[in-house]
Amino acid sequence: MRAFNKTKNRTITEDVIVAGTLEEKSVGLTKYASPRAMYFETRWGACSIPSAKHKTAGGKIKHFFRNIIHPIVDSPLLWCGVHTFGMKFSIDVAVLDEENSVVALKKNMPPGHVFFWNPRWKKIIEFPAGSGVEMGDKLKFSE
Repeated sequence: MRAFNKTKNRTITEDVIVAGTLEEKSVGLTKYASPRAMYFETRWGACSIPSAKHKTAGGKIKHFFRNIIHPIVDSPLLWCGVHTFGMKFSIDVAVLDEENSVVALKKNMPPGHVFFWNPRWKKIIEFPAGSGVEMGDKLKFSE
């Protein structure tokens, strides 16, 4: 997959790995000896129940379980963070909103560190350090 910075009108990388399984997301870039880019989505993100349905009794119940009970049982700290334990290189971590704009960013994150973000956002891309990505940049992905 290709990552393109629409704000700066430049390609960031042509070879983004897409992590889909729990194992791929958990291991992440730790299995690589040299810097790579990886995209994945967490189990969290914005509430999937349309706000118009929050007004009905059923919608309120679904919203309650999705946003109140579910986080207690399945802690967002397990799904809204990345680590660099075991990595051999530093990375830039960009958290994206639904329109692929960078809403949280950790630059030059060295091995042995952890970065957490608001569980409202679920799209994450990790780049080799020095990617040039900035807060507010809008990214585009293509095959």
